[in-house]
Amino acid sequence: MTTEIPQKSWDTFFQRLQNGYRGAVSIRWTEPGSDAKVIAENVPLQTIAFQKRTNECSDTLTLKVGDGKERHVQHQITEPIRLVLRKPDGNGRYHELEILAETGTTEITVAPGIEEKLVA
Repeated sequence: MTTEIPQKSWDTFFQRLQNGYRGAVSIRWTEPGSDAKVIAENVPLQTIAFQKRTNECSDTLTLKVGDGKERHVQHQITEPIRLVLRKPDGNGRYHELEILAETGTTEITVAPGIEEKLVA
């Protein structure tokens, strides 16, 4: 099962995710014409911030991941176009977030998953 988050709801969705999700994430990023790169694997999500630009041309989404024992990794997504959540088994929590952007596709796998109340 897939759910696309409408652009008008992105700010609310990311605020809910920042405030209500506690778990680990793995991030893979594929630049156009390139192979996928592993950015982070099975580390805590520290922050997620969506910045809508009104006077500049590109919105940004910045993820900071890692824990106190390791260095933090920051991944910035420029000009997100589409956000799609996936439930592999069709019920329960969402375990995948795909972000299609001007700079490529970022795939975020989450464990234990994103609850539906954070999406609605």
